[in-house]
Parts: sequence; C-alpha cells; structure tokens
Amino acid sequence: MSGWRWTAAGAAAVAAVVTAGLAAAVLAAGRRLPVEHVSEGGLELDRPPDEVWDVLTAVDFFPAWRPGLAHVERLPATAAGHPRWREYGKHGHTTYEVVESAAPHRLVTGIADPDLPYGGTWTYVLTPAGRGCTLTVTEHGEVYQPLYRAVSHYLTGEGATVHRYLSALAQRMAAAG
Repeated sequence: MSGWRWTAAGAAAVAAVVTAGLAAAVLAAGRRLPVEHVSEGGLELDRPPDEVWDVLTAVDFFPAWRPGLAHVERLPATAAGHPRWREYGKHGHTTYEVVESAAPHRLVTGIADPDLPYGGTWTYVLTPAGRGCTLTVTEHGEVYQPLYRAVSHYLTGEGATVHRYLSALAQRMAAAG
C-alpha cells in the first residue's frame, strides 16, 4: 500500500498558500472599508478648562505623559503662523500642526505629513462643568492603505488612539492634582 508522506517542502508550500490566502482576505476586507472614520471619546476632569488647555498645548512636555512618545521636535510655524511639531515614537515620526485654536475651548490639530499611510485631524473641545470641565476628543481619521485599514478596524479599533490619549491625559491630570 502506497502512503502519503508529509515533507518539509510540502509543509512549507501549504504554509505559503495559507499565508497568501490570509493576506488576500485581509486586503479584500480592507478595500471594503471606508478610507475615512470618526472616533470620539470624552473625559470629565476636575480642572478648569484653562489648566487642561495648558497641558493640551504644551507640546514640549508631551513625552513626559504620553506613553510611546520618545521626544518632540518643534518645527517652524506654517505660513499662517500655526505651530508645527514632529513627534517621534517606536514606529517613526509624524508631523502635526495646529489647524484651529480658540483658547481655552477648542483646539484642532492635524497631521501635516502627506507621505504617511494615514492622516486626519483631532478636535479637542473643553466645556466648563462645575469646578472642572469636560473634554471631548474627536478624531477624523483617514487610512489610505487597505492593509492598515483592516488592521485598524479589526485588530486595534479606530478609536484606540483617542482612548489611549484620554487615558494618558487622565493620569497626567490626576498626577498634577
């Protein structure tokens, strides 16, 4: 009786076919997802809006309270005079700029690097509430590459960045208390 034999080459071929199939499925799923997404999160803080505003806009101090951020480099302002900076982390760097600023109630920042596989803006709204304030952060994100869209949507979640930011900010504000 002739038997089927499993070989290392056969196992490698099966693994390659399975990997290619999974990659194709992930890309197909990513292509079906929209490029744009909106994520929102909020936080109640026992600090007045102007105090929270100071933390939100103190770019040089971001690495002290935002996990994963190694350092920040200030860049020349835009032609309209808006501040710009570059954040460095374990996955490289991203350039940001202030798009709109109405202290201490509304701040809009945006990615100012068109070569990245993602982009978008973040709107921070501070609303007085008793002795403190409520902060709402809305991300209007764009993920241009289908693979990144699929990973963002199915694995990490589009709102992950907003929620990580709010968690770090809550810890920062509690430490200042």
